[in-house]
Amino acid sequence: MDRGEGAGLTIALAGHIVLFGILSVGFLATPNPLKLKPTPIEVALVDQVALESTSPNPTSEMPAAKLSPVEAPVEPDSAPPEPAPNPQPIAKPQPAQPKPAPVPDAKPAPKTPPKAAPAQAPARPSNRPIAPTGRLDGLLAGIGDKPSPSKSVTPPAATVGPEQKAALSAAIIRQIRPHWAPPSGADSDKLRTTVTVRLNEDGSLAGEPRVTAQTGVTDSNRAQADLARDRAIRAVKLAAPFKLPPQFYSAWKVIAPVLYEDL
Repeated sequence: MDRGEGAGLTIALAGHIVLFGILSVGFLATPNPLKLKPTPIEVALVDQVALESTSPNPTSEMPAAKLSPVEAPVEPDSAPPEPAPNPQPIAKPQPAQPKPAPVPDAKPAPKTPPKAAPAQAPARPSNRPIAPTGRLDGLLAGIGDKPSPSKSVTPPAATVGPEQKAALSAAIIRQIRPHWAPPSGADSDKLRTTVTVRLNEDGSLAGEPRVTAQTGVTDSNRAQADLARDRAIRAVKLAAPFKLPPQFYSAWKVIAPVLYEDL
């Protein structure tokens, strides 16, 4: 190896050493990769969120308008005085002219009689439907003055609902109760006696009351059952005539009250 090759080898070795030193310094200057991990943020899950403003002085008023940095010219307090109008010359009074002599009035022209207005043709009936006006004219049209051939004096029947039926049943029992004398004895409170009867429009009996059903009969109260039948019929007869609303006659023309001990 001659001197030139040795010098080149030395220079190359020195260059590698310098490059290795530079890379080592750069690697040492790099921060620790373990320390580059992001720090986690703590989050708390709550059910309620504050609805209040975080402003130091919250207000519901609109902010004031910003002032312009350029000042506007100051307007004068009063408008400039208007120029005085030019004076007009005063007209001199002219001498009065003599009045002309009065002219005699001409004779009035004879008055012509006014022409008669031409007769108008009769209006044709229109086929358009007449709109309602809200007036009561013609409300009684078509109603004759002859009396109705009907001789009924009973008011029209009203609609009978559950409430009306319950009220009628209570009124019938209320009128029978003072005349009802139930028999006493063993198991007499179990007897239920149904009496059916037809009524006239004035509430009087239209037929003889009769027992159509009787329940609760046992060996202990069989003797009281016949007595309960007789007393139930007697109570219905004594309660007649019944005072019931005539408009509901269709609902009470046949009644069937149930009589028992604690009525």
